[in-house]
Amino acid sequence: MDSTQLCSFLLTVITGTVFPGHILGVLTVTENSFEQKILPPFVDGLNSLAYVADTVLTSTNLPQVIPNVRQLLDSSHQSLSEAEQSSALQVKSLSANVNSLSNNLNRLNNDKKMLQDKEQFLNVQLYGHRDQESVELKIAKKNLKNAIDGIDRAKKKWQDAHAERKKGIAMQIYPVPGPKLGAIMITKATEAIKQALEDANYAIAMRTKNTKTVESYESLYRNYENAIASTEQAIAANTQKIQVTETDLSSERAQHENFNAFLISLRKCTSFLSTGAGKTRVDNMYLDLSGVLDGVLGALNEITETLRPLVESSTEYSLLVTARLPNIIHKLEEANSRLKKAAAS
Repeated sequence: MDSTQLCSFLLTVITGTVFPGHILGVLTVTENSFEQKILPPFVDGLNSLAYVADTVLTSTNLPQVIPNVRQLLDSSHQSLSEAEQSSALQVKSLSANVNSLSNNLNRLNNDKKMLQDKEQFLNVQLYGHRDQESVELKIAKKNLKNAIDGIDRAKKKWQDAHAERKKGIAMQIYPVPGPKLGAIMITKATEAIKQALEDANYAIAMRTKNTKTVESYESLYRNYENAIASTEQAIAANTQKIQVTETDLSSERAQHENFNAFLISLRKCTSFLSTGAGKTRVDNMYLDLSGVLDGVLGALNEITETLRPLVESSTEYSLLVTARLPNIIHKLEEANSRLKKAAAS
């Protein structure tokens, strides 16, 4: 009997309605490792338990079907053990993911602390330099302004001296007192031109010196400001990575907890089933099987709850916890009741 036929039988047991195989795709859709490696053997195991209930409830000769019941319990044990092994691997994988994300989150938080310390250090350095050098910078800017003004004054002085010298040259063409007065004017103008050039050279030198001083301070401050801005951007990017990692870690932790709870309840079920698949004395067979079903039923109730968060996002698979498991449990309870009555008779 293939998986589709088993699914058809299971739904028939649950609902009393015969379903054509082509509409039972709910148990053949495989989108992730849970649906590919855990649900198929898990459902096979449930199908075998459904057969157990159906066999016990419909049999007119219980002793005759007990070997079949044990075979079905063994089949269920094998299938659920396969689901258990795959679940254990999934839990291990999720645990590794949680550890990896936790380590990554710790690294990101450490990086953020280092970046924040760096930003604080840069701000302290910037404000310290500005506070310490504010007077020097003001003086340098003042001297620079004075140097520029000095260049303008020297230029005007040179222009005025040149104009005066031209007047002196022109004065020399007059007989009286032209030559003498013109010579005096030329001499004074020449000295004024010389002085204007000296003043201009000094002012230019002061402008160059103080320009370098101002630019040096402003370049230093600009470098600090750029470094601070770059660090702030790095902090913002780091914070975003932290938020994404925290979200991923929260999701992985939740999945790990859900799968681990499912694994624990599944292990309880396979443990009881391993007992039920064994041989017992004929006079104890009903009581023994009833004890097995007591354990299996308790485990199935736990499985119903632990499976719920794993399938709640899937409408098709959520039927496992809303319809199939409760109905199988109900059928097994009825079968268990019959076994207990048979043991008491």
